Amino acid sequence: MSTRSVTGIAVAALVAVMISTPAYAITYEKLAYLTFSGPVQVPGVTLHAGTYAFRLANPDTSRNVLHVLSNDGTTVYAMFHTIPDSRTAISTNPVVSFRETPAGVPPAVNSLFYGGEYRGYKFVYPKGGPVMIAEVRPQPPITYTPIPPAKAAPVTEPEFTFATEPLELEQVPASRAAAPEELPKTATPLPLVAAAGFTSLLVGLGLGLLRRRYN
Repeated sequence: MSTRSVTGIAVAALVAVMISTPAYAITYEKLAYLTFSGPVQVPGVTLHAGTYAFRLANPDTSRNVLHVLSNDGTTVYAMFHTIPDSRTAISTNPVVSFRETPAGVPPAVNSLFYGGEYRGYKFVYPKGGPVMIAEVRPQPPITYTPIPPAKAAPVTEPEFTFATEPLELEQVPASRAAAPEELPKTATPLPLVAAAGFTSLLVGLGLGLLRRRYN
C-alpha cells in the first residue's frame, strides 16, 4: 500500500474535522483556520482538540516555514520547516493528510493543502519523526489517611452521699450487757429423780441390815 493511500485512509478514518476559510479567502501569508475534534501531532508538539491558525512564518523571506498559533493568534504553539508536496485532485477548502500511527497515539499531520491548489506543504518532523509510542503516564502515589482510633467513653464514678447528721447510738445497761446468755435446756429431770430414789433404797437396806446384826 502506498504512502498516499495510507494517508488518505487516515484522513477518512480520523475523527478530526478540518474547517477553514474558503479557497478564495486565502491570504498572502497562507492563513487558514483548522479545527480538530481530537489531539493531533505537528512537528514539535501535540495539539489538543480545538481551532488553530496555520500560516507562513515570514512570507516575504521564506515560503516554507509554517507557524501554528492559537485561534486568536496570541499564542505560538509550533514553528517548523516544510517541503513541497503535491496531489492529483484539488479541494475547495484546506485539508490535511496524516501519517499512520499506532493505536492510542495521536495521528501526525503529514501535509497541508490549501483550497484550489495542487501544491502543498509536507511537514518536516525532528529527527526520529513523530511520536509513535503511546504516552504512559505514571500512576500517582497512593496516599492513605490514618483513621484515628475511636475515643473510649469516659468512665464516671458513682456518686456517694454521706449523712451530715450525727448517728444516735443506743446505750445498753451494764447489767444487761454483763449477764451471760442462758443456755437452752436440752435434758429432762427424770434421770435425777430415779437416781435419788435408788440411793434412798440402798440407804434403807443398809440400815435394816445393821439393825438385825446388833439385835
